[in-house]
This record gives sequence, C-alpha cells and structure tokens, in this order.
Amino acid sequence: MRERGLETAVRVGGAVVVTAAAALAALIESFLVPTYWDGVAIPLAGALAFAGNWSLAALAVWWTGTRWGALLTSLAWFAVVLAASMPTEAGSLVITSGFNGYALLLAGTAGIAVALWRYFRPRPSKAPSAPKESRP
Repeated sequence: MRERGLETAVRVGGAVVVTAAAALAALIESFLVPTYWDGVAIPLAGALAFAGNWSLAALAVWWTGTRWGALLTSLAWFAVVLAASMPTEAGSLVITSGFNGYALLLAGTAGIAVALWRYFRPRPSKAPSAPKESRP
C-alpha cells in the first residue's frame, strides 16, 4: 500500500513539475521573440519552442505514466503564450506581430502537434493473422 502511495506522489509531482517547466519555457521564449543580430531577425524563440514543447510532452508522458500528461504541457504553454500575445491596458505587447512572433506561435504549436500525434494517433490492432497455407 505504501509503494502505491509513493508512486502516485511521484506521478503527481512529476505532472506539477513538467507543467511548471512548460509555463516557464513559454515565458522565456516569449521574451526571446525580439532577438536580432545586426538587424536580422533570428527565430531563436521558435526553435526553442518546437524542441521544448516536443521534449516536455515526452517527459510528461514518461513521468506521469499516461499519454494525457502531454496535454498538461500544451495547455500550460498555450496559456502563457496567449497571455503574452494580448495587449495590456497601456497597449504594450510581449509577443509582437512579426517574423519572430509568428515563428514562435507556429513552431510551438507544431511541436505540440507532433507530440500529441505521437501519443494519440490510432494504433493498428494486433489481431492474430490467419496461418498461411502451405503450397505443394
């Protein structure tokens, strides 16, 4: 009985940690949107969003032991990114409309889509196949 409680605590704790990590990653990526090098937009936030969302979803599935853990990270990421892309009362934005802003939104969503496809795609049933007939 005690092992079962410990396993549940690890799974719930893992879900909390991975969800917080997804929210923190989205916050960091949001502030990396205005990354330029000599006047050229560098989509660093988009690259980090794709890799981070895909890997955090895989970590959530491994840590929680259920494929529904992938939804925790995606919901946390979307909540932070949507909040950062809405203007404040003063009119300021964290994620602006431009190449880097769109790259973050597109690449982050693509990372989530790849992860969700990996864990929620329909699997072929493993029905027993009929034995092959032997030919003379």
